[in-house]
Amino acid sequence: MILKNATILNGATNRFDCDTMTVNNGIITSFEATDDTDVLDCGGLYVLPGMIDTHIHGYGGVEFAKDDGDFQPAQDMLAADGVTGFASTVRCMPMDSILSAMRNVARQMKAPKTGARVLGIHSEGPFVSEVRRGAMHPPAVTCDVEAVERMLDAAEGHLKLMTIAPEREHAAEVIAFATANGVRCSLGHTDATYAVAEAATDAGACRVTHVFNAMRPLSHRETGILGAALTDDRLHCELIADFVHLDPAAVKLVYRAKGARRITLISDAGKMSGLPNGDYEVGGIVRTVRDGLCLDPEGRIAGSCYSMLKGAQNLRSLGIPLEEIALMASRNPAEALGVLDRVGTLEVGKAADFLLCDDNFNLHAVFIGGERVK
Repeated sequence: MILKNATILNGATNRFDCDTMTVNNGIITSFEATDDTDVLDCGGLYVLPGMIDTHIHGYGGVEFAKDDGDFQPAQDMLAADGVTGFASTVRCMPMDSILSAMRNVARQMKAPKTGARVLGIHSEGPFVSEVRRGAMHPPAVTCDVEAVERMLDAAEGHLKLMTIAPEREHAAEVIAFATANGVRCSLGHTDATYAVAEAATDAGACRVTHVFNAMRPLSHRETGILGAALTDDRLHCELIADFVHLDPAAVKLVYRAKGARRITLISDAGKMSGLPNGDYEVGGIVRTVRDGLCLDPEGRIAGSCYSMLKGAQNLRSLGIPLEEIALMASRNPAEALGVLDRVGTLEVGKAADFLLCDDNFNLHAVFIGGERVK
């Protein structure tokens, strides 16, 4: 298949400097015209790499933190929204439930699937702060290396990200161990001071989970975790840009402080995302969705109701260029999951996971492995 009359984001330059792309057997093979008779006239639309969500708990009625169940309905719905890959995110639960959920993710990754690809596991906890728990319910579990070893074993090599509160006892040791075993540690659900956050970063932490949310607020005398997140270039920030979790001005602040290369756009979506207003049970607790807002019984925001598409469109509404949104929504998350050699940018030899959109990030088509899914 040849894409012609396109405005293609070349992953090698991160510029729209190509107008033709050839795909064979699900792989990008060239940015030059060939004799292939299967031609897609893109009508001048932008061609971007498919989005990758590194923090998503479920979608369309499917919850990823279950010990069984098929992800297929969520994978198909996500693909239709331009998400071509994701990390199944497991929330805080008793350790046995976490391990069972990770085993199920590993099973799902082995099964033949269509739609968005499962690219790994993000464990949001269980070593988080009760003070900044958000809508989660942390289990009484010791923060130690042995617990991480059990998680690594259950995940069968697919544990890629772990959110941890750096003020937990032995957190630095756990961060160092997880990092040495290929897990990128993200500071989140935390009441950490600036000094504690910096010590955790020295130990190997390299990310911050949904920046501003579920963490000590910024103060001019003790900047806390946010002072580290916004000023330490070693830390990449997860960003929920649904304009519910963060005001547009806060999104601008993060963008100006970190720049596109150090931001990973996420959804933090749950099973209720993509579904109508109503009450939905998650882990035995009812979450209520009304007009784009999801609340738990205590009135706390309990995840997002939107996919990454909404966030990308909101970033575009702030005047952020498409090529920088692609860094935040595709390249950076692929790098975080250790799969940048296969996906995340449009380059020769990589999977043909891409979308066609207009200048406002309105989707016109989505392809995964060279096959059209929308």
